[in-house]
Amino acid sequence: MKTITTISLILICVFSFTQDIANRIPFMDGDSWGFANTQGEVVIEAKYDMVWPFYDGAAKVTKNKFFGLIGEDGGIIVPITLESMGDWREGLISFSKSGKEGFYDAKGNRIVNPIYTLTSEFYEGKAYVSKSRLFGYINNDGAVICPMRYMEAFIFSDGMAKVGQKKRYGFIDKYGDEVVKPIYEYAGMFKDGYAPVTVRSEYGFIDKEGKVVVPTEYEDALSFGRGIAPVKKNGKWGYVDATNEVVIPFEFEAANTFNNDYTPVKKGGKWAYIDEYGYEITNFEFEEASPYFDGYARVKMEGKYGFIEDMGKIIIPCRFAYVSHFHEGLALYKENGLSGFIDKNGNIVIPAKYEHAEHIFTNGIVKVRLDGKEFWIDRNGREYRR
Repeated sequence: MKTITTISLILICVFSFTQDIANRIPFMDGDSWGFANTQGEVVIEAKYDMVWPFYDGAAKVTKNKFFGLIGEDGGIIVPITLESMGDWREGLISFSKSGKEGFYDAKGNRIVNPIYTLTSEFYEGKAYVSKSRLFGYINNDGAVICPMRYMEAFIFSDGMAKVGQKKRYGFIDKYGDEVVKPIYEYAGMFKDGYAPVTVRSEYGFIDKEGKVVVPTEYEDALSFGRGIAPVKKNGKWGYVDATNEVVIPFEFEAANTFNNDYTPVKKGGKWAYIDEYGYEITNFEFEEASPYFDGYARVKMEGKYGFIEDMGKIIIPCRFAYVSHFHEGLALYKENGLSGFIDKNGNIVIPAKYEHAEHIFTNGIVKVRLDGKEFWIDRNGREYRR
C-alpha cells in the first residue's frame, strides 16, 4: 500500500485502491477524479472528469461532459448521460435531459420527470417550476401544489413564498393557496411571521393573513428578528415591534436584523453591537462589523480584520487582511492575496498558500485552487491529489 509523503513541504496524497469505503473524499489523480478515505486509501478509482462530495450515499460525477450519480461502492446509480445536474438540497438534486429539468433522489429514483423549463432547489419541501414562461410549485413528491399561473416565483421561507404578477407581489402559503394578492410594489421574504412590503415606495409589514401590522410609512425596512425589525425614518434607523411601537430610537446610520442576541449598528461613522433592548455591548469603534455566526462576529479596525466573542470582547486581534465567518471551527484568512485557514484561537491551521479557497468547510473538507488546479483539502491541510 502506498502511503502519504511530503514533497517540498506540500502534502501530496498517493493512494492504492481498496474496498474500504468508510470515508470518501474527492481525490484528483492527474486530470482524473475518484475518491479516497481519510486513511489515504483510494476507495473509488480516479476515472471521472470531475466529482463532488457524497450526499446521503450518492455523488455527482461527470465524464465526457455528461453527468450522473454513483453510489458508495462506485457503482452507477444514475447513468452518466445527463446534460447537467444542480446541487443537493433536502434530499433531491435537479437534472436536465433534452433541455428539460427534473429531480432525482440519492437512491437514484427519478422523483420528478424532466418536463420543466426551469426549476429551483427545494426549500421547506417545495420548489418553484416553470412551463411556457409561467411559474408554479411542486412538493418533494413531484405533485403540483400551485398551478403555473405566476410571472415570477421565489423560494419558500417561514411557510410562505413570494409570487409576482406584472411587477406586483403577493404570497402563497404551503398549500399553494394565494393568501396575499400581488398588489405590492416590493415584498421581502417572511421571517418570524412578518414580511416587509411597500406602497408608493414606503415600507411597512404584513402578517401571514395579509393584514398590515406596521403601516407603510418608512423609508426602508429589514426583516423581523427577536420580535423587532429595523426601519428607517428621516434618514435614521431604529427598531419597531409588530404593533409599530418604537423599541429602539431612530439614531443609527445603518442597522441589521436581529438573527442572534446581538446585532451591529452604525453611528458616527463607526459600528458597535447592541442587544434587543438597545443596550450597547461594545463601543462604536469598528470600521466594519458583521452579524454573529457560530458564536463569533467578524470586525475591522485600522484596516485589518479579527473577531469578537459573544459579549463583545476582542478574542482574535484585528491583524488579518481578510477573514470569513467560522464554519466547522475554521475561518478563511488572506495574506498577500493567498488563502488559508485559522481556528477559533486565531492560530494558523492551514497556511495561506492557495490562490483561491471556498469559505465553508463541509463535513471536514473544502475546495481550494493552487497552480491553476482545483482539489479538496481536509481540516489538517491534507491535499487529496496526486
